[in-house]
Amino acid sequence: MSSQRASTALAEPAANGGGSRIRQRQRQRLIDACISALHIYGPSRTTVEKVVALADLSPGIVRFYFDSKAAMLIASLAYLAAEFGERVLAPVAQLKHQPVQALRLLVDLYLDADIASPRKVSVWYAFWGEATARQEYQDICGQKDEEFAALVRELIQGLIAARGATHLDADGVALGLIGVLEVLWQGFAFESEANIDRAAAVARSLAFLRSVFPGEFGSAGAAAPQGAAAPTAAASGAAGARLPAWAYADAALLGAEREQLLRPAWQLLGHEAELRTAGDFLSGDLAGERVIVVRDARGRLHALRNTCRRRPHALLTARRGRLKSAIHCAAHGLTYGFDGRLIEGATPGDLTVLEMTRQGRLVLVRAGGAAAARPAEPAWDACAVLLPRAVADVDVAADWKVIVEQWLESPQSQQHFVAPNQLLQIRPAGASILQVVPTAPGRCRIRRFDFSAAQRASRGSRETDGALRAQIELAESTQSGLMGAAPDQPDATPATPALARFRESIAVLLPAR
Repeated sequence: MSSQRASTALAEPAANGGGSRIRQRQRQRLIDACISALHIYGPSRTTVEKVVALADLSPGIVRFYFDSKAAMLIASLAYLAAEFGERVLAPVAQLKHQPVQALRLLVDLYLDADIASPRKVSVWYAFWGEATARQEYQDICGQKDEEFAALVRELIQGLIAARGATHLDADGVALGLIGVLEVLWQGFAFESEANIDRAAAVARSLAFLRSVFPGEFGSAGAAAPQGAAAPTAAASGAAGARLPAWAYADAALLGAEREQLLRPAWQLLGHEAELRTAGDFLSGDLAGERVIVVRDARGRLHALRNTCRRRPHALLTARRGRLKSAIHCAAHGLTYGFDGRLIEGATPGDLTVLEMTRQGRLVLVRAGGAAAARPAEPAWDACAVLLPRAVADVDVAADWKVIVEQWLESPQSQQHFVAPNQLLQIRPAGASILQVVPTAPGRCRIRRFDFSAAQRASRGSRETDGALRAQIELAESTQSGLMGAAPDQPDATPATPALARFRESIAVLLPAR
């Protein structure tokens, strides 16, 4: 999301002040459910009834947003096309004057789990199969294919010119790379996420480029990307030294960060006031692990993996809501109790139970890793006695580490960092908690929880709006600068102790290059 779009999102009314936000969320909920239905059934067998069953909405609501089933299908494809343009084409195009870095980033983003998930890839191919018969599908698919092919060719042409490799044909090399990526995508479409080796897919793509441009796109254990030093992990993080620029858009490093830093950490999901009665639920994405917390008829809370046992789609897509009697997967005829136990269906197994704890009335969940102690950050207590006011998400075109480093470079007395990715901001009449989660190499999402002593906006909350907008603009500018940074650029100022500790926690995860 651009800074302008982020600012607009933050400026919208946060609590009960805007039917437009509710309508936007409902429309997006239908689109998400439509994508899931397309993944499961294909365009021809996707019906309005199947979509609203997955969205847990009434059939009549569809007519409010879409004139017909076809309009809903086209809107879903347009959403995927816009996402691809914003999250793959745009950041790569910013580096087109550095073709080696741009091609590395293109491979990473094209094969990233959030873009090339089995669910989304299968939808792309389903639409592609219908494109020859439906002009509107062809308009959307064809335009995006042409933009992608043109960008790849421009990058290859730039690299050929920079290396003086005039014997190479840019069209042929570009077509070869696109073919490699397409074959890998086809494989993803028929696999579950657990069976996909994305690091191997990236390596195969870079191996193709390396065979065409010897000396570039170094193999594992060889040189770092152009413009990046190749220090050891220990040396990179010594005394809080700056991380190499490539670390802010590297798929392999992001995988290690998710697995070893983010999944084991306690993450805020919400407040017990949002879970008042039986069937009330909260959902969230904990760095790639989807989770729901639901209250059962006896008042107990259960934290469960928000993933269908048969196919890896989310059972619940809304952040919060109320279930009538059970958790349903209408697509596969599966029904689970609020404790995650299978009640009905042909796919055996219960929903996976995740760890949950409370800090006052705050609900925190963690996705996995070694056994973790209950969170000990005293600042949680100050938030736990307040009431929830609003929750908002903002997509940021910068790596999650850039956001955290900004928090730690200029610590303030009212701010409390909870490693590895949450910032508590305490005010006299309320508090905000910022939770930054990576969505792809070089991209992240900030979820902001606002709390107050009463259910109304406070002056401090409005001040936080402006500060966060400025922070996002700085982060996106910094990310762009990092992608064009000169090698071995020194730190201008010494790192604070907290920043040094954070960088050291990342440095030990740096993959060999």
